[in-house]
Amino acid sequence: MLETRLGPLAWQSSGRGPTLVFFAGALANHDLWRDVVTQLQDRYRCVTVDLPLGAHPRPLNAGADRSAASLARLLLECLELLDIADATVVVNDTAGGLLLLSLASGHPALGRISRLVLTNCESYDQFPPDSLKRASDLSRRFPALTRALMRLQVRLQLRWPAAQRRFSSTVTANGIDRERAESFFGPAARDPRVAADLVAAMAGFRPQLMLDAAPAIPAFAQPVLLIWGEECRFFTMAQARRLAADFPHATLVSVPGAKAWVPVDNPAAVAGAIAEFVPARVA
Repeated sequence: MLETRLGPLAWQSSGRGPTLVFFAGALANHDLWRDVVTQLQDRYRCVTVDLPLGAHPRPLNAGADRSAASLARLLLECLELLDIADATVVVNDTAGGLLLLSLASGHPALGRISRLVLTNCESYDQFPPDSLKRASDLSRRFPALTRALMRLQVRLQLRWPAAQRRFSSTVTANGIDRERAESFFGPAARDPRVAADLVAAMAGFRPQLMLDAAPAIPAFAQPVLLIWGEECRFFTMAQARRLAADFPHATLVSVPGAKAWVPVDNPAAVAGAIAEFVPARVA
């Protein structure tokens, strides 16, 4: 466990070489990147960190600051705590939104990022995406009710294959296996404090926060790679093209047939694009 100012975060490391640091979004964790890491760990050091977004194994400390700004700083603080420099940071979904928010923070750990890989994620006024704005509002107004509904939902994901297929079809074209379902939904189903961490985070998501931080995007001088699932209903190709145009050194790779969880739908495309983007050291 990585001991942070907010509480313990699970992390894993495998392989040797240039360091890739992977963060997943809401109701996902290191297992989102499982197949991508398998294809890269022979040439790279692959580090995964589970952000406190509903699929983390242990809840945050009581009273922890779970605001969007705090979670954005937390992502960067993980690089400091793990003493990782020259990092390629790879993000998906909510983690991508938090990373973009962090670009405007002036945090010293931004200097530890040498490259950035964005897969389908929140940006600009899509924080959260339009289809989840009601859930975010509900989290602010009725957190206890939202927590109860969320725990009911994740229990259904674990017990009823039809419910799991219905949910997974919104984020992945290929569905998720039983191991991933337990990894993603088990923590919130078992511990209401884990669900409360995600509800508190969602309550703090507001489009204006991301819009205020957006001027930092053109100021980010490091190379950026966008790997985008073309069939994503939450984060469209139009958003990806806007991001690619606003970063000064960006490349966009589209993945046909993939949805928001593009690392699940086509891990080979994600791993191949990253390997081309980040040169592996030759022994």
